[in-house]
Amino acid sequence: MFIRLLPIFILAIALSGCATTQTKTQNDQIESRLTDLEKNLQAKDAEIVDLQYQVKDLSSKLDSEKPSESNAAPADSSDNQAESVQTPPDVGSVGANIIRVKVNPEKIQRALQAAGVYTGKVDGKIGPGTKAAIIEFQKSHGLKADGVLGKKTWDELKVYLK
Repeated sequence: MFIRLLPIFILAIALSGCATTQTKTQNDQIESRLTDLEKNLQAKDAEIVDLQYQVKDLSSKLDSEKPSESNAAPADSSDNQAESVQTPPDVGSVGANIIRVKVNPEKIQRALQAAGVYTGKVDGKIGPGTKAAIIEFQKSHGLKADGVLGKKTWDELKVYLK
């Protein structure tokens, strides 16, 4: 009797092993897809932040161009420049939407170096290395790690210039 059941037992073990392998493969595929979706979500979050800054900048430009209801003098344009996006002329396409405060890119790179997150050359060009350093700095300081150097990030970072 035991000999008759042995092939059935062996077949059951073999089939259960295959099911485990299939489940593992499916889990790996799901994890891979989840990772891809998380990357896409981070990219969209960064895009949303960029669009929010653009809307804010356009709103402030519109507000500064509207004639005042009272007869007060128009606001000084230098005040508006400090709050609007100021992209230095030598910033490449990568850096065009990264800097949201009026500050020299070389200062940013020096501060990132002093903070220990940037090892690149201080050349005043905001590229992928500088953006990665900004993200690393933001993560290590509990800021939103979007790679955008806004007021909060700069307030934390400029301390390293002293």
